[in-house]
Amino acid sequence: MNSARFRPLLHACLLLVAFAWSITPSVAAAQGWKKVKAETLNDWLEKEQLTLVNVMSRIECLDHRIAGSQCIACEEFKDNLSSIPRDRKLVLYCESEACTRSCLAADEAVKAGMKDVYVLEAGMPAWKAAGFPLESVQRVPRMYVQSVKAGELTAWLDRHPEFVVLDIRARDRYEKDHLKGALNIPLYQLHERYHELPQDRSLMVVDDQGFRSFLAASYLARKGFRVMRLFGGMAAWKSYSEGKRQVK
Repeated sequence: MNSARFRPLLHACLLLVAFAWSITPSVAAAQGWKKVKAETLNDWLEKEQLTLVNVMSRIECLDHRIAGSQCIACEEFKDNLSSIPRDRKLVLYCESEACTRSCLAADEAVKAGMKDVYVLEAGMPAWKAAGFPLESVQRVPRMYVQSVKAGELTAWLDRHPEFVVLDIRARDRYEKDHLKGALNIPLYQLHERYHELPQDRSLMVVDDQGFRSFLAASYLARKGFRVMRLFGGMAAWKSYSEGKRQVK
């Protein structure tokens, strides 16, 4: 096979990669904050003072975080900017590789005039993959939590009227779309507001994609509630609902 035939295609691919790399700095500059790799952050922590913030809920942050982190939920970050020193680096991180909450908080910091703002690239998964440890300040003991699939939920709730749906998503997501009769206490407020839940009812915990409901349910079980959760969260429910509409 003549490899010369493929050289133009290879050259085009290399140019495309080079172009992608070339625009990354300009995008970061437009955002006003930069990404930092786990290895670099670990080096910084050993050599200098910086402000490290976990932007997940307080329950999640105290359950597992990088040592020395402050716990400031993304939803509350803007209101807490005045407490963050401006004479040192600010590094934000969350639990997902996408780092959506970290990026939103970083945007707020930049808008407030902070200059040395960073987001941990690929979040806590990258930190753990690099072999660096986490600390647990208030570990939530994991409990066995049963789950109900989206396609079975309506019939299941009809058979179990003692259950009330607890939606732990952010308020704006809840207001956009939620299950009928669902109560809303966002996860970042749950440690302060769980006492608002009816003690004589059981709870069906619902989140965005089914990842955070397990920890929330374990937390509530320790508070004396009987809990279950929606498998796959609202994403699974929406997918199921859309599938039913298409069949009709």
